[in-house]
Amino acid sequence: MTTFTESDEAYRTAIEAPGRELSSAFTSARSVAQIDLNGTDLTLAVLLRLKSFQLTQQRIKNELNKIYAAPAADFFVETVCFFLKVVLERLDSSLTVASERNIVKRQGSMRPDISVWRGDKVVAAIECKTQLGWNRGGWLSEFEDREARLLADHPLARLFLVVMTGQNWQGFGDDKRIRKQFFVLLNDIGLDKFEESGEADNIVHAIEGLFREVLSHAGSKPLA
Repeated sequence: MTTFTESDEAYRTAIEAPGRELSSAFTSARSVAQIDLNGTDLTLAVLLRLKSFQLTQQRIKNELNKIYAAPAADFFVETVCFFLKVVLERLDSSLTVASERNIVKRQGSMRPDISVWRGDKVVAAIECKTQLGWNRGGWLSEFEDREARLLADHPLARLFLVVMTGQNWQGFGDDKRIRKQFFVLLNDIGLDKFEESGEADNIVHAIEGLFREVLSHAGSKPLA
């Protein structure tokens, strides 16, 4: 007679798969012959990975009759961190990437979603948001508060903000920091729609531009 423990083995294996496959994913990504920071290949890779996550969560919702899917925020951070790590390994190995690491060894210290380090100094930090509709009136003051906290401990660092989609909020307006510190990957559509009318047509700011700015601010060798 089959037990629940036995019947659930395949699903447990599937749950463990992302952790086991991460090393393989890094190996595969590192084998890409050329990194083009003037294109959109990295942006599409990020969005397609996020779409896969979303599709999986939708299936879980349907099967369990859930009202809400698991939030994509953490997975978005992990995805950006993954591809930034691969890029920096290739283009400036003096830089390292961390996620949710305290910027100084002090209780209550700021922990950016992603931080870029040269030795013990933070040279850049990235905050990742899936969308800003939930905080449409307060996101800018929140960003500037976190920027001030970062600069208090690492005066030469720069804080960046990347948003997955422009859906449900009014955008960055005409802020001069657009494409310098502020980036939004998709226009006002969700991940389920971005491939339907042509992928490139739905990209607002390529994540390649964010990675270029990180490298530039870090003082890395100019890219061709």
